[in-house]
Amino acid sequence: MEKQILSFLRIEKEAEIEAQVETLMDIISKYKYSWDNEKFVTSNLVQVLKIKNNARKNMLFYQKEVEEMLHEKKFIVAKSMVESTFEETMKKFQYYRLSLYTFSMASMLEIMLGENFKEEFIAKNKDDITAMTNKYRTLFEKCSIYLEKMGNSAVEANVVKGLGIAGKAVGSFIGSIPLIKEGPVDEFLQETGGTLQRDAEGMETKAVKEFAPIGNPGTTVFVEKLEDVIKIYNHTSQIYLDNERIYLITDSE
Repeated sequence: MEKQILSFLRIEKEAEIEAQVETLMDIISKYKYSWDNEKFVTSNLVQVLKIKNNARKNMLFYQKEVEEMLHEKKFIVAKSMVESTFEETMKKFQYYRLSLYTFSMASMLEIMLGENFKEEFIAKNKDDITAMTNKYRTLFEKCSIYLEKMGNSAVEANVVKGLGIAGKAVGSFIGSIPLIKEGPVDEFLQETGGTLQRDAEGMETKAVKEFAPIGNPGTTVFVEKLEDVIKIYNHTSQIYLDNERIYLITDSE
């Protein structure tokens, strides 16, 4: 019953995070049609601020979950433990990453809906995203190292690696016996030993390779857009148009 309750709470949190992203995307898709509608702007600004606050809480939650895992000492582990730890860590980072993305998107919408284009306010939002992105990347790097060490210490991986080294050694020994030196036995053992050793190394690095794609939180686009907003609303003196482009003339600074 306890496991079922915890599983339900976890699924509920994940569904909530996914729903918040969809809500923000819906607001963005309607913004260009309703940016001058006071009711739309006011009601959605309140919702965006609520989502932003929830995203911040979710990030802190997953940060603490990850940091707690990193403090665990596991000296001898089975392959199954490595795989289960990898799956749990992957899931945590997927929703940690999604929460960070949600926070960044909400920060952008807060400015657009609130129409607060003061440079200091936009810069504060941009700096918050940057700081949280750096925190994500730091924890991601620590977890990658942690998973790699777990893979290196896995009992099965070390046994297989040991068998591989032993097979190569036996093959070399047999190959040194004059009567059967030219036979295929030693080559077979050495080749098999090399395969086993490569398999073991694959067991060690598989988790880290599969983990790597979510190392980029994808928040750079929001930082760049906020920098553009600062330039447009605070450092643009003239705007020119032609049939294809908009030209922004920045001030002398």
